[in-house]
Amino acid sequence: MEELSQNMANYDYYLESYNAILGGFIGTYEIKNAETNLYEKKYGLKVFSPIAGGYSYSHYDDFGNSRSYGYKRVHLGNDLMGSIGTPIIAIESGYVEACGWNQYGGWRIGIRSFDGLRYYYYAHLRKDHPYNSEIVEGSIVTAGDVIGYLGMTGYSTKENVNNINVPHLHLGLQIIFDPVQKDGTNQIWIDVYHLVNFLRQNTSAVYYDKEAKEYYSKNDIINERD
Repeated sequence: MEELSQNMANYDYYLESYNAILGGFIGTYEIKNAETNLYEKKYGLKVFSPIAGGYSYSHYDDFGNSRSYGYKRVHLGNDLMGSIGTPIIAIESGYVEACGWNQYGGWRIGIRSFDGLRYYYYAHLRKDHPYNSEIVEGSIVTAGDVIGYLGMTGYSTKENVNNINVPHLHLGLQIIFDPVQKDGTNQIWIDVYHLVNFLRQNTSAVYYDKEAKEYYSKNDIINERD
């Protein structure tokens, strides 16, 4: 009884933590019916695997492993090994908060969820053509959209350089309870290994547009903003 009372006392804390990580993963969205061409309202899982459907990758739980480029630090993400040019998918809908070169992550994209609690970091994107042409800072992306392409850029102060040994996507997820945590010393990055495995069940099918020379999602989804 004492243990149950203690858990109930911490209920608000647990609820806040749950919502911060998973709160935006399930909810209401609209999807176009291919036969009627009309949008239908659905409720359920509204997030996608970061790797497009039909493309293979491998990974293991490498969160917390040591890194030495630049300075000694730990790995705050999960590396998904794949082929150069594999379409990278927006896990969740949100705003493009960062886009460009970072000497550690190479060409990278940072997407903040609409509720502001989750920041997705996609790094080491492809040399020369890292992003979908519609990706710019401040733009809105929908879960399932193609945002870029897997590569091996980074570990260089010079832009557009392949200094990563093995092509892969570095995927990071930062939880932000307060805006000051975004770039401060109290950053919270979580291990997404099991989350990536869970999202394998919901991949985004893509197609190639020869004229635009880009991959796009076959899904036509509208996510409601909570």
